[in-house]
Amino acid sequence: WADQHREQIAETWPEMPEEVTDRPADVWEPLLAVADAAGGEWPKRARAACVELVNAAKADDKGSTGIRLLTDLRDQVFNGIDRLPTVAVLDRLLALDEAPWADMGGKPLNARGLSKLLREYMTSDNTPVVARNIKTGGTVLKGYYAADLHDAWQRYCPPPPENPLLPLPPLPPWSQA
Repeated sequence: WADQHREQIAETWPEMPEEVTDRPADVWEPLLAVADAAGGEWPKRARAACVELVNAAKADDKGSTGIRLLTDLRDQVFNGIDRLPTVAVLDRLLALDEAPWADMGGKPLNARGLSKLLREYMTSDNTPVVARNIKTGGTVLKGYYAADLHDAWQRYCPPPPENPLLPLPPLPPWSQA
């Protein structure tokens, strides 16, 4: 099929949806050309996907921020730890160099913002992910349990990397139970 349609695809400038311009158009051009060559429902389906994904990216899709948070929590924050106080979760998130958490609308992510983002996801018991009491060295702090996030990690996150990207900062003594 590819050999039969190679020339057609290479020479075609597919019609782009009106709202798709500039860099997104450059990215989607070859995909739409292949869809046009495939025929049938593919051109219509490809353009619908194109518009949906480009609009989501333009709006800084809330879902993508949530998925980034879940992935960072799994790979960089918890990474084998079963529970962490909210303050330790935030310390670790804010220490990630390439992450958006230090500048969320001009301010660093705080406990309230973290809670708001995480309550969009459900535990395996179908209850929202919320901070719970964690006993740490004679005190009780609010924090998160990895088990509460496990279902969301499986549903929404890409496969974990073989090795963590960055070394994790050490936990303060009060955060270890």
